[in-house]
Amino acid sequence: MTRLSQAQVDSYHENGFLFPLTAFSPEETVELRRRLEDAEARASAGGERAARQGLPITHAWAWDLVHDPRIVEPISAVLGPDVLLWSMDWFIKNPGPSFVTYHQDATYWGLEPHHVATAWIALSDAGPDTGPMRFVPGSHKGPVFEQDDTYAENNLLSRGQVVKAEVDESQTVLAPLAPGEMSIHHVRVIHGSEPNRTGDRRIGMVLRYCATDVRQTKADGDRAILVKGRDTHRHFEMIPRPREDHGPAERQLAREHGLTRHKALMDATAKRWRGGLARGRITEEIKTGWGGIGT
Repeated sequence: MTRLSQAQVDSYHENGFLFPLTAFSPEETVELRRRLEDAEARASAGGERAARQGLPITHAWAWDLVHDPRIVEPISAVLGPDVLLWSMDWFIKNPGPSFVTYHQDATYWGLEPHHVATAWIALSDAGPDTGPMRFVPGSHKGPVFEQDDTYAENNLLSRGQVVKAEVDESQTVLAPLAPGEMSIHHVRVIHGSEPNRTGDRRIGMVLRYCATDVRQTKADGDRAILVKGRDTHRHFEMIPRPREDHGPAERQLAREHGLTRHKALMDATAKRWRGGLARGRITEEIKTGWGGIGT
């Protein structure tokens, strides 16, 4: 099933997230994990994350994957008929104390308007003991809050960011997923995750989609992939389907793309210090974190 019911669409717009949705069979999920781990094994030391992020640019199978209707159709149901893939990432939480504090994705990405949704697809068990995402229902309806950078130890976010907004832990919703299942969440919804208490790493394939009216406000030359409908706005340069897996032209484009994204994130950080974001209040002491690597 690729189509969402009206009740599911309404639930997403009311809460800011929707789960669980079936995306891949067990066999397909195992194969996707194999492809990921193969890309990691081929990467240079310290370059594993960059290799994972650039897969739709460097590998045809990943470019095809982000078009899969089992992902795109549910995303289109909440974003509209014309959809771009803005980025692929892989959120990996190894067993141990690592965690992610409550944050909003919209703060740093530079994408406006916020017609942006993330598909988070489990390639391993993402049950309650693995530290799955925890959402604050309805928080996407509020503003984009300022976030404190704490650089807290064991926080998977790059700066240890925590959203400066009131969070009632008793009202948060845990979103466990089985392998092959996915969740969808709004770019402004507040979310975080707890440590992985199992013996296997928790692997999430994370695809960020946006409507074609969205633009990058922090840097010129951002790129995307049209996955459904038409792009009459043309705010992004289009990423072509790779002709050669891990070929020299594909690797060069991935490097250029990475520099553009880095510039956007660094500009967003600088503007944060100049103010302009909403201010809120946190109700409990939470060791904090944010980063380009999410939950």
